[in-house]
Amino acid sequence: MNSFFIKNAKVVTPYNVIPNGFVVVEEGRIRQVGAGAGQSGSSDGASAAQPDLSAATVIDADGAYVMPGIIDIHTDAMDVEIVPRPGADIPVEVAFRELERKMCTCGITTVYHSLHLGYEVAEVVSHSKFSRAQVFSLVHGCSKRPTLIRNKIHLRFELSGVDAYEQCLELIRGGYIDLLSVMDHTPGQGQWSKESFKRHVMAKGKTEEEFEEELMERMRRPKIEGDRLDTLVRVAREYRLPVASHDDDTVEKVDAMLALGVSICEFPINMETAQYAMKMGMHVAGGASNILRGGSMSGNLDMTTAVREGAVDVLCSDYYPAAILHSVFKLYRQGTPLHEAVSLATLHPAESVGMDREIGSLETGKAADLLIVRVQDELPMVTHSMVEGVLVMQTTTK
Repeated sequence: MNSFFIKNAKVVTPYNVIPNGFVVVEEGRIRQVGAGAGQSGSSDGASAAQPDLSAATVIDADGAYVMPGIIDIHTDAMDVEIVPRPGADIPVEVAFRELERKMCTCGITTVYHSLHLGYEVAEVVSHSKFSRAQVFSLVHGCSKRPTLIRNKIHLRFELSGVDAYEQCLELIRGGYIDLLSVMDHTPGQGQWSKESFKRHVMAKGKTEEEFEEELMERMRRPKIEGDRLDTLVRVAREYRLPVASHDDDTVEKVDAMLALGVSICEFPINMETAQYAMKMGMHVAGGASNILRGGSMSGNLDMTTAVREGAVDVLCSDYYPAAILHSVFKLYRQGTPLHEAVSLATLHPAESVGMDREIGSLETGKAADLLIVRVQDELPMVTHSMVEGVLVMQTTTK
């Protein structure tokens, strides 16, 4: 494998930013991180021997940032890439390869493709010819062949999808899944309060009577709960999968999720819930698109405020992959130390899914998943993207 000497860089470590730093990559790993020219400058202390740079490919960062590759644990982008319009199915293999290329330019080096299961509303809206079984099988198959970035599958299971329960268990036991989340989009709780659901329904031109009928019908639907939910989470944990909750809106719901063994709280609805989940030792994930846009589309928790209050420690793209890198630098412009903002997109996500010993930070011995990011017109642009020491994307701002 090629070795690289990246010099003249602002190197973002978990603890600070080295203003005139370097990174040495050998055999797919980070060999040294330090300050100065690289031969006599200070390093992160994990390697006493000086690296042999005679055969290394030199990359002059010219003052740009070097940071860890982004780890996105929740993005719906794959389903959108497969069905960009209702009924407009793109071959899954094509969607997979093209989405990888987009991810590289966004700085994402590890992605958990968030594929829904049991979510009838999403299936009806898509009008896709692909069954959910086909989507999971094809995406998993693509991820096992040579790829540009790390591709993993995050199964988003809708608790009202009672007919998909056994399929969910089969996918976990079959080794298809790397992260499980349990969702409940029943109106009257979670993301859809009764008031917000009413606005949603009435905006479609329906009457108040029709709203009440739809609300009651949705609330009467059977759900996976009790022993069956306990079994689902238990099986996931037996297969060493991290498990996330979704749209928690009360302290009581967080307690219920904790009792099941859930360790990640995704998209908490309000500050009280987010702060409580953090206090109880959960990782709390928020949407970077919320930060980039300046607030929640649903009128729920503002993630910029949540980050400032220490109530969110993981950023994920949710529905717009480019949002993570832009939100990191937006937080930095607004006063968050850059190394802390970067960790929201790298080290903390790695910790949440148990991958922090391998990736998530620029530290000696870890896999060389890294980016060179140049700021142009106050916007970050990825010029180099590296995965396990392989340069998978390179461009220029000139």
